[in-house]
Amino acid sequence: MTLTFKQSILRGIPSELPAAKNFEPAINHAPIRKDILNAEEKKLALRNALRYFPKEQHAVLAQEFAQELKDFGRIYMYRFRPDYEIKAKHIEEFPHQSKQAAGIMLMLSNNLDYA
Repeated sequence: MTLTFKQSILRGIPSELPAAKNFEPAINHAPIRKDILNAEEKKLALRNALRYFPKEQHAVLAQEFAQELKDFGRIYMYRFRPDYEIKAKHIEEFPHQSKQAAGIMLMLSNNLDYA
């Protein structure tokens, strides 16, 4: 079953980990950052990323996020990359309770648009 864009958004962060996704070289990415963080800053980056997820998922995600930080200088959370194409849509296509929230989602989508 293929979910619509709105259905995908309304599902939120999944309670179970989705399958890991590979790096997609065909998708435009930010440049790799230089390795300038010290060990404590890297630990802080991992803690900050993991705080959004249940503790029982931390062991798996910490390894993935640490590898992303090592390889790319950033934590992308590739596993959670949506399956739909990210592109700017009309503001009413974003599920929202306030226009401001929809506007933020629209701005983020516009910045990540493949175009």
